[in-house]
Amino acid sequence: MRVLPCRSGTPMSFGWEEIVAATAEAWNRIPPAQRSDCGIFAQDYGQAGAIDFFGRRYGLPPALSGHQTYFLWGPRAYSGNCLIVLDDRKEHLEQKFYQVELITTSADNPYALERQIPVFLCRAAKFGSLAQVWPQLKKWR
Repeated sequence: MRVLPCRSGTPMSFGWEEIVAATAEAWNRIPPAQRSDCGIFAQDYGQAGAIDFFGRRYGLPPALSGHQTYFLWGPRAYSGNCLIVLDDRKEHLEQKFYQVELITTSADNPYALERQIPVFLCRAAKFGSLAQVWPQLKKWR
């Protein structure tokens, strides 16, 4: 991944700000009273790192991911009944949740490795708790 300084002078990867802005759009659809049990699940550590780095500007919580060392941090205290999920397919998510809504797709950045990432708001888990399925979410490659 290429890294360049952003406006604030801190390093960033192409496309990260677009992914975080799209995630914030989904976050803002959740009533404030329900946000404490709504996590943000990223498919890889790059997306999760983007959420953690830029997400503070938008009031986003730290990201969850089963990829690499993010897996070790576990599901934290999230039940899984409300998750913003990045970069998945609606058909796949409908097997896991009763309510799946495509909120947006991140703006295209022609220099980014990850482009036009779909952002879903998923509610009412079919799988029990996030802690129960966490071992299945591990991706070490």
